[in-house]
Amino acid sequence: MEDNFVNSVLTLYKEKNWKAIVNTYRDYPERNKLLWVFPTEKNFLFLRQCLVELGCDRILSIGCGSGLLEWMITEATGLLVSGVEVDGAWWRCKYAPPNFIPLLFTAPTLDKDTKSLLRNANSTALLFCYFNNGPAFKDYLEYFSGNVLIIIGPGEGKGVHTDPKPFDQVPEWTLHAREEVGNTKDFIAVYCKNPKS
Repeated sequence: MEDNFVNSVLTLYKEKNWKAIVNTYRDYPERNKLLWVFPTEKNFLFLRQCLVELGCDRILSIGCGSGLLEWMITEATGLLVSGVEVDGAWWRCKYAPPNFIPLLFTAPTLDKDTKSLLRNANSTALLFCYFNNGPAFKDYLEYFSGNVLIIIGPGEGKGVHTDPKPFDQVPEWTLHAREEVGNTKDFIAVYCKNPKS
């Protein structure tokens, strides 16, 4: 069953048919093998509108996993999305899920190249989707030079833990806009960095 699911998604990916992936597999039982959140077409439009309004033309996704979400964002919005992951050995092994975008690998503690990437990210939004490492989240924000942060994850009552959650207080950041992903109790939260006084 799992192989059929992955192979079906890969076929649609090769056809560049992100809409069929979203519409077919949003409620599929094995969906978490490739992606935790399957945004709707409306969600992708919301994300694009927010980022255009805030002057971002690209996204850097931290802990992107297979990159399926990031690929769909690029296809649906036209925004370039790059993905960063740790544990390159896992993501290159035969047991790992397929990669849908090229992955940038970093050490569990930020390496020099990743810090440089974050410091030169002025028109880039930083994305965390179902991220679960609060200390690493703070480290990424410490080096991030951009002004837009996106957190996708569970809202209250979803019964899933992430760190950060979409509506956690993030020092020096203010919630700009939010939207539920379908009726899933997952949310997309877009934050802006507070101006320095």
